[in-house]
Amino acid sequence: MHTPQLISMIHEAVNADPSLAEIRNQCLLGTNSAPHYQVKHDMLFWKNRLVIPQQPDLIHIILTEFHSSAFGGHAGVTRTKARIASQFFWPTMAKDIKEFISKRLVCQQAKHSTTLPAGLLQPLPIPQQIWEDLSMDFITGLPSSNGYTVILVVVDRLSKYSHFMPLKSDYTSFKVAEVFLQTVVKLHGFPKTIVSDRDRVFTSQFWQHLFKLSGTTLAMSTAYHPQMDGQSEAVNKCLELYMRCFTSESPRLWSKLLSWAEFWYNTSFHTSIGMTPFKVVYGRDPPMLIRYEINNADPPLLQQLLTERDDTITALKANLARAQQIMKKFTDPKRRFVEFQIGDMVLVKLQPYRQHSVVLRRNHKLSMRYFGPFPVMERIGQVANRLMLPPTAKIHPVFHVSALKICKGDHSVQLLPLPLTTNEQGLVVLPLAIVNHRTVIQNGQAVRQVLVQWEGLSPTEATWEN
Repeated sequence: MHTPQLISMIHEAVNADPSLAEIRNQCLLGTNSAPHYQVKHDMLFWKNRLVIPQQPDLIHIILTEFHSSAFGGHAGVTRTKARIASQFFWPTMAKDIKEFISKRLVCQQAKHSTTLPAGLLQPLPIPQQIWEDLSMDFITGLPSSNGYTVILVVVDRLSKYSHFMPLKSDYTSFKVAEVFLQTVVKLHGFPKTIVSDRDRVFTSQFWQHLFKLSGTTLAMSTAYHPQMDGQSEAVNKCLELYMRCFTSESPRLWSKLLSWAEFWYNTSFHTSIGMTPFKVVYGRDPPMLIRYEINNADPPLLQQLLTERDDTITALKANLARAQQIMKKFTDPKRRFVEFQIGDMVLVKLQPYRQHSVVLRRNHKLSMRYFGPFPVMERIGQVANRLMLPPTAKIHPVFHVSALKICKGDHSVQLLPLPLTTNEQGLVVLPLAIVNHRTVIQNGQAVRQVLVQWEGLSPTEATWEN
């Protein structure tokens, strides 16, 4: 809106407001008793700011101009208020600005949430026997050690006894199943249940069918929220912190030392069970590892082996203590209770598909963070909700409350529809053609890459993939 037009509307609104019109007339006559008011250029000012009558339509025009236009830039409450308050005044300005911005759908979709994560942790039923109920997770993005960059962690939920298995980055559901059979099943048999997130391995038909035939129930987390079980979340986070500390100190050798990491974790005292996982499983204390005292009569290779063993265990002990100390902070006081009702319109936070190219990373940073809104169809437990998604959405429709937020205001039309997605929190994009190839160095190793043209995307969005 042009400034003269806005000034004219304000002038008419002041004259139509009896109390403001009276103050204006008193200022003109020099008899005004209200402090800080004055008339300049036939307009009423308060402390050199233009007075705005309490007319909702007029206030809405000003808020729209100073927030939702290109000039306003959809700024936050503080910046928008500072900009408006430098020129205008009305008594309920702060309240009106906050309410106006909270109901702007574009802002709700585009801006980060600054509140505590929603949803208090919901523990699963306590297992009755050891190695009947497991949790599984991947620790990814590790430095390459003998070609391994991933650790598969399997935890018995009752005893907390864990197995660590190294994997290469190109692992498949068949490879994970093979490692699981060779490491876990051969020692403990098939479990009754496995708790996991919705990783592509765990949602594959091969994995589902294998454990269906084995009589194992697969319990997967709600979409976009792996922490469905409070107890497993704490164990897994502590484990990941422990393993990352361990691998960072031996970035090239961690795969060779992984057995010692597993041994130390399982023979360390756990506060949650009041003993070591080793004792829960075997009914006795773990064997003592006597620290090696260097003896020149021993072969040099033996001296080196035992000295390195002691150094490794000392480091592991410190890492586990550090991880457990940090994990004391990961408790419910850092979360908040949120509950949605059936019929509520909510926005969904998604992780967009990420390619390796600079182009798509840049687009990702500028993309909307929330999609929708969509109605809540069903409440599942205390922290999950089933939404009514469009038929084109190929994603699990049950979401943890931390991935949702209420859509404020009356928004009967979807401003930002949900893109085609998969169970892996990514957009459905299929390769169309390979247009080039190259060799690059990653983590000190030569890696072969191909330039992929994606179906439905422009040639400028072709990306290099391993």
